[in-house]
Amino acid sequence: MVMKLKTIGVWLADKIASGIGSWAFVIIQSIILLTWIVMNVTHVASFDPYPFILLNLFLSFEAAYATPLLLMSSNRSTARDRKYLMQVLDHDSKMQADVNLITTKLEQISKDIQELKSLLKT
Repeated sequence: MVMKLKTIGVWLADKIASGIGSWAFVIIQSIILLTWIVMNVTHVASFDPYPFILLNLFLSFEAAYATPLLLMSSNRSTARDRKYLMQVLDHDSKMQADVNLITTKLEQISKDIQELKSLLKT
């Protein structure tokens, strides 16, 4: 089995996708968003007053990059799964052929035993 080396882009997409798809990311992002909103509503730091246009810009920017990265990682995962399932199907097909051969041989042995029984009775 030949292993292909990942390109930097593929490696980076996989790392980012695994990070974005984690609870740690959801929790950290929720804390940042809540802090951003509380700081601006309470005027602790009024760098982005309500309706939070700058926050919306950052979230849109994040979504614009995260979505394609998640899709690339998902496509790679699907390709790996497809390859694995094709190998399993090939293996199962070979095993089914072996089972059919064994079944045929067992049927022949059973017939031979029946013939021997009938010969011994006479």
